[in-house]
Amino acid sequence: MIKLLLLSDREILENFFMPRTVAVVGASNNPSKVGYSLLHNLLRSGYDGKIFPVNLKDEEVQGIKAYRTLKEIPEHVDLLVVSIPSPYVLDLMDEAHERGIKSVLIISAGFKEIGPEGAMLEQKLLAKIREYGMRVIGPNCLGLIDNFTPLNITFTKSNSKQGNLGFVSQSGALITGILDWSVKEDIGFSKFVSVGNKLDIDEVELIELMGEDQHTKVILLYLEAVNKGREFIEVCRRVVKKKPIIAIKSGTSKAGARAASSHTGAMAGANTAYTTAFEKAGVIRVDRIEDLFTIATTFSWQPLPRSNQLCIITNAGGPGIIATDHAEFNGLSLAPLSSTTINTLKQNLHPAAATHNPIDVLGTGGAKEYRISMELAMKDPNVGMILVILAPQEMTKPVEIAEVIIDISKRFPEKPVSVSFFGGKEMEKGLELLKRNYIPAFTFPEKGVLALAGLWRYQAILSRPEFYELPREFPSVRKEIVQNIFDSVVEQGRVTLLGSESIAVAQAYGIRVPQTETAFTTNEAVEIANRIGYPLVMKITSPQILHKTDINGVRIGIQDEKELTDAFAEMLRAARTHFPHAKVIGVDIQQLAKKGTELIIGVSKDPQFGHLAIIGTGGIYTNVFEDVQFGLVPITHTEATQMLEGTKVYSILQGARGGKKADIGSVIETLERVSRLVQDFPQMVDLDINPLFADETGVMAVDVKITISKEEHQKQKQEEST
Repeated sequence: MIKLLLLSDREILENFFMPRTVAVVGASNNPSKVGYSLLHNLLRSGYDGKIFPVNLKDEEVQGIKAYRTLKEIPEHVDLLVVSIPSPYVLDLMDEAHERGIKSVLIISAGFKEIGPEGAMLEQKLLAKIREYGMRVIGPNCLGLIDNFTPLNITFTKSNSKQGNLGFVSQSGALITGILDWSVKEDIGFSKFVSVGNKLDIDEVELIELMGEDQHTKVILLYLEAVNKGREFIEVCRRVVKKKPIIAIKSGTSKAGARAASSHTGAMAGANTAYTTAFEKAGVIRVDRIEDLFTIATTFSWQPLPRSNQLCIITNAGGPGIIATDHAEFNGLSLAPLSSTTINTLKQNLHPAAATHNPIDVLGTGGAKEYRISMELAMKDPNVGMILVILAPQEMTKPVEIAEVIIDISKRFPEKPVSVSFFGGKEMEKGLELLKRNYIPAFTFPEKGVLALAGLWRYQAILSRPEFYELPREFPSVRKEIVQNIFDSVVEQGRVTLLGSESIAVAQAYGIRVPQTETAFTTNEAVEIANRIGYPLVMKITSPQILHKTDINGVRIGIQDEKELTDAFAEMLRAARTHFPHAKVIGVDIQQLAKKGTELIIGVSKDPQFGHLAIIGTGGIYTNVFEDVQFGLVPITHTEATQMLEGTKVYSILQGARGGKKADIGSVIETLERVSRLVQDFPQMVDLDINPLFADETGVMAVDVKITISKEEHQKQKQEEST
């Protein structure tokens, strides 16, 4: 009788990487089968735990006693590896449950990736593993590697060198290529995980696990989609305080942007959401696989810089200029060398050498000149990092200069160095020597700059005040007013608020708004106008008419009752002409606000990451100019400030070209209040304040649109009642 073990979730996860026993169901003697490769790689990886092949026909698989079923295995199984046709996987889970197996790696394909039938099977599998309390990596995955156990349960042909890079990939094919390439490039890994269809365990839990892994120094991600967006951000924000996370995200073209009913949603496509989420999470995003490893290996081998001040040392002007350009593109600055450094260079280098930054030792420069230049740059307090460039000249000795770079780097380990040996065959031995001594070395100078820029990006992330800042609270907000409005809207079967209702919601959260009421008849319009007072603004109210100005549905500066009643009739007539099927509710009558700089503040709910906020240039040309910055709710004060400062309209608010400086603090506070509103009422799908007038006296939200989700509203009500 096998004793069933009671394991914590943490122990279940660790069993994927440090199991004492592994059962491989579908293990085979046939080299053309995946089950053969899985067992073969496990055996040659050096794994010293017990292995139990499961095969219905063969009594021995690859020299090891085999078992027909899991029931026959005489010991508890820590990790179950599954490589059988998908229709048989569900029954196998029943058998695994009887044996108390909790950690399951499903290599088998034939699930949601093949279509509706496979998706249905996958949902049944999910229900079963939830019922049994199992944890699953896969299905439809390549497997996993832990080079420190050691353990290789993949069906790739390539070995993996031990190193300190942890890699999580949604693509198994990508892993096979990277593993093969990494052998040639001499890059090592701590862990390699293919998550496949991400039925259960995904990148979120693996990031957290690698964040605590002593062998992993840098975490790399290849993502096609993030299913648990908010958890992803929260986990990454915790982990990046200990080690960097670098990601490449595919499938984020504009064609992937979801349809939206607001200015904010229209501008916040899928790629924008991921970019904003990575920024919020502190994840360094790259666009190319090669860049992923350029930055990652630099993290593995070099210290973090104290500043972004770069010193370039070169023997050729052209590559030095290219490096200078790319430094600026990547957020680095050329270090102003101290007078001591410059004078010493002048005394020791050729009279024609350039002794400012970049330091050009000329084509005749050899090991001596590079040594002097590097030593001085290392000692110079203005220099935060060094890029060494060597182009092949007749007298160039790459190996000698590589030895100098290695020696200086060891003597001054506090400043990061990267190298470009710009050439081909002549440079190979020097490049190999540098890499063997943990100096990031590349052929082209652009990559050398990118490597150092990656270090600075991470240092800047760790220094960000908003990373440790909580969003502001606003105790005076009136939640009950908003709740009552939303309840009324849902009870009436609507999801879009009337203009007056939206204005009331904004006002309840301390956002300055003009007096606004909705008139359903001409008589009501006259009564409201008399209360508010002329001059007035009139706006057509209809959930189906989003851009009112397109049909002359906004009238500004109504002076008297006749103008009011005429405009009321004309606006209703225009609405019926242009939108015959639209439900026209009435007309909003609004106090005329003093015009200021037109801004937009908005929120649109992203399906992965939650509410995405924007701020920038507002008005009718918002979508044309697209002068906006994005952030993810909750927005801290620092984030709100940085978002506004990142827009072009910010210079206008500061009083550009002789204009009056606006009350910028009120603009920032409005964005923070909107963020608080959305946090308190997550049933909001879209919110647009456009325009938000800003001047020296403050702000005024003159047009507010809000859409909510009935389902989310009811869910929130249920949660509050319980």
